[in-house]
Amino acid sequence: MQPRSPEAAAASSDAGAAMEPGVGGVEPAVTLDQVPRWSDPDQRISPSDGAGSEPPAASGFLSFSDPLTGDDGAAGGARGGGAAASRFPADQEINSRIYLWRGQPWNLEVDAVVNSTNESLDEAHSSPGLHAAAGSGLAEECATLGGCRTGMAKMTNAYDLPARKVIHTVGPKYAVKYHTAAENALSHCYRSCLELLIENGLESIAMGCIYTEAKNYPREPAAHVAIRTVRRFLEKQKEN
Repeated sequence: MQPRSPEAAAASSDAGAAMEPGVGGVEPAVTLDQVPRWSDPDQRISPSDGAGSEPPAASGFLSFSDPLTGDDGAAGGARGGGAAASRFPADQEINSRIYLWRGQPWNLEVDAVVNSTNESLDEAHSSPGLHAAAGSGLAEECATLGGCRTGMAKMTNAYDLPARKVIHTVGPKYAVKYHTAAENALSHCYRSCLELLIENGLESIAMGCIYTEAKNYPREPAAHVAIRTVRRFLEKQKEN
């Protein structure tokens, strides 16, 4: 593993159109300089609520509290009242490496994009729309990899995507009784993707929330696992 940290961990939400379709219904590739960073408070604007107002710009349509800086009052109150001290004090250097994107992550022009899939790496259980955007070559290469274990990751070429590579990872099944095991496995998914990125000399990665509703992993806990794992990984890389 190389001692440098990723230049950008580009976080995305689940599928939701963020830009107007381009020619032929294909959305144009988006570079990271068009995407707001976590450390850009001026980009966190509220969605317009006027019927005749202009829609938000492609790089400025995110509005939510920062779960790492302890300003999530609801969560703090549920754990004992008041705003609890965050285990992750704000770190501007780390925050400047994280970009926030709402839309299809494979529209981003990055070194690697993450595909949440199953153990067989088949198209039917992959991130919706990714294989269609990448072309038939992606499924053909996935078929040669011999599958992938839960919590692990494998890399392929990206074919017709703007990204250079696709990193495939398998999220865990979720059950309340075994939620700790599911959380550990999901965290390992993110670490595996980031480690594979660095091992291959790549610097930027676009990853959505790795879970599937078919596996019953709740959205909000999955998002918190993603944020914590990426933050801890970047802290570790910063120390090396």
